[in-house]
Amino acid sequence: MKKLARVVTVAALVGGVVAGVAPAATAAPAKAKMLDSVTLRAKATSNSTARGVIPKGTTVSYDDVSYVLGGKYTACGVTEKIWYPVTYKGVKGYIVAACMK
Repeated sequence: MKKLARVVTVAALVGGVVAGVAPAATAAPAKAKMLDSVTLRAKATSNSTARGVIPKGTTVSYDDVSYVLGGKYTACGVTEKIWYPVTYKGVKGYIVAACMK
């Protein structure tokens, strides 16, 4: 019977920094096109203050791992509670994921 060799990678901690391990890559922002006009909200709820409207067809950048579970909202024929933080024309707010493609 043959023995299998086990390969183990060990990273050394040097001065509080892990040596020999590459830092995680920073993901580029994702882009989405609005399927309909979408209200930019101050918080991730449908009754939050409106901060503007992002027109249908507009492409916005967003961080696809920074979504929040907020209030349910029906848009583009879908009831959704996933919201993404975006900045549109210098205004920060949240948009519901249902209208993003």
